[in-house]
Amino acid sequence: MTKRIALLGATGSIGTQTLDVLEKLKDKSDFELVFAACSTRGEQLYRRFASDEKITVVADGTIKSEGKAAKVNSTECLNYAETYDDVDIVINGIGGLKGVEPSVRALEAGCTLITANKESLVAFGANIGRLAREKKKEIIPLDSEHSAIFQCLLGENREDVTALTLTASGGAFRDLPKDKIAEMPAGKALEHPNWKMGKKVTVDCATLMNKGLELIEARNLFGTDNVKAVIHRESVVHGAAAFKDGSMKIYASRPDMRIPIAYALTFPKRADLGFSETMGLDALNGFEFTEPDYDRFPCLKLAEMALSFGTDRAGAVLTAADEVAVEAYLNGKTGFYGISSAVEDALARFSSGEEIYSVEDVKSITAEVKEYILGNIGGYK
Repeated sequence: MTKRIALLGATGSIGTQTLDVLEKLKDKSDFELVFAACSTRGEQLYRRFASDEKITVVADGTIKSEGKAAKVNSTECLNYAETYDDVDIVINGIGGLKGVEPSVRALEAGCTLITANKESLVAFGANIGRLAREKKKEIIPLDSEHSAIFQCLLGENREDVTALTLTASGGAFRDLPKDKIAEMPAGKALEHPNWKMGKKVTVDCATLMNKGLELIEARNLFGTDNVKAVIHRESVVHGAAAFKDGSMKIYASRPDMRIPIAYALTFPKRADLGFSETMGLDALNGFEFTEPDYDRFPCLKLAEMALSFGTDRAGAVLTAADEVAVEAYLNGKTGFYGISSAVEDALARFSSGEEIYSVEDVKSITAEVKEYILGNIGGYK
């Protein structure tokens, strides 16, 4: 049976690698891409699929080219469940809080959700989990770390799990002292040593906020509060699960996002798509796993604080504060440690309060947080 796919965020890092995977799977599976959406580089996406009548291309702005594939010139349609009525799988590669509502609507439409949009599972994760259970639909993670944990837990009883560990490369500033980090402009933060990703997530890797968000995401996906992060410079071991009998499962692969993307699509099977050579145990020689430095990277500690609240509200506040503060850093309106200062201020001011239970609640609290931080920073263009 053919599985019809909608790809959201199709021109971003996750989206382009997903298209690469789908191309490799073309003659090995029953997948059919029927819908591709992006908020930037719409012309590029349109040109790729202009001659394919089966694929609807959705992009913000006006697409100048003429052809059959472009149906809509606004991604607002991603926020309506009926958009996904004829879709079996939604792959959410949207970056940021704007990816939350499409995740919800995809599940409401009865689709399987394959997601790299961590904001959905941080700012609204408990609610999304309940919705997925009600709809009896699976959420399959795309992040390499969560894919690792997902695979480590296959066939296991969740009550036997005692701890989950996610690894972090340490980001662009992992070898610098705090005084040097404080001087680093955003351009330097974008020089990630292991991965090629979008600007926002790359800055989050430099602050270790990305790993903090992933801890909350792991809690909401896998149902355990005992999650931690360790620094693993090589990004070959992506995650581990410990069990009550004293055993541990560890997942390793080369740092290539196409591997977890392919697995999410072909689950529970695996496909040999030639992305990485087979690894032997010698690939693990000489690795070290070290504790993160909270003094140099306070964003991780702040994320752990939000995790301790155990609420979607705290996750939404954390996500919104980080999103607007990172944008300010990228625009030269604040320094590296201005990000953690803004997040700490927002958590203190907004984390306690009524829990959120709807997408509208998410929009309300995140808008309030962003307005507050922009007022303190002085705004940016």
